[in-house]
Order: sequence, then C-alpha cells, then structure tokens
Amino acid sequence: MSEDLDLCQKEIRRLRGVVRCYEAQMREMEVYLDKLEERKTLGEEAVQTVHAISDFWRQLQED
Repeated sequence: MSEDLDLCQKEIRRLRGVVRCYEAQMREMEVYLDKLEERKTLGEEAVQTVHAISDFWRQLQED
C-alpha cells in the first residue's frame, strides 16, 4: 500500500511540473502574440493572420 502511495505522489509531482511548464509556455505565447500584434512593419495579410491566431489562442485559454 505504501508503495502505491509513493507512486501516486511521484506522479502528482510530475504532473504538477508538466502543468507549470504548460502554463509558462502559454504565457510566453501570449506575450509573443501581443508583440506581433503591435508591430507596425507587418503587412496586412500578416496582421490578419496574427489576429486570427491570437483570437484562436484566447479561445483555447478560455476552454
């Protein structure tokens, strides 16, 4: 029983690390997309693409 408990605790710690990494990557992506949206040197098509990706990214975060 104790061995099962140890395995569960290890798995919980591993999953917490995965979640922290995922959350950090989401924050990085959000910052990157915000910076892209602010760039004045992008063409109209690129700006539309960045907006579409940003909108999709926000939807993912809400779900």
